[in-house]
Amino acid sequence: MKAPTMNCHPSELNGTVFGMHDWPDCLRGQATMYRKLAEQTDDPIVKNELLELASVCDEVANNIEDRLGRVVIN
Repeated sequence: MKAPTMNCHPSELNGTVFGMHDWPDCLRGQATMYRKLAEQTDDPIVKNELLELASVCDEVANNIEDRLGRVVIN
C-alpha cells in the first residue's frame, strides 16, 4: 500500500531531493498508511503497533514543523 501523499521510502525516491519542508507531509502520509493497515487487521497486538507507529509519525511531523517555524531565513 502506498502512502496517499508521497512515498518517502528510499526505493521510491528515484533521485528526488527532499527538503525539510517535505518531510512532515511524507510522515503524515506514512501515518495514514499505518492507520489503514490497522483497520484491516484482526490481531490486536499488530493493530496497536500500527497505531503507535502512526502516532510517532504524526509527532515527528509536528516536531519538524515546530522547528521549521523557528528557523530564521536570511
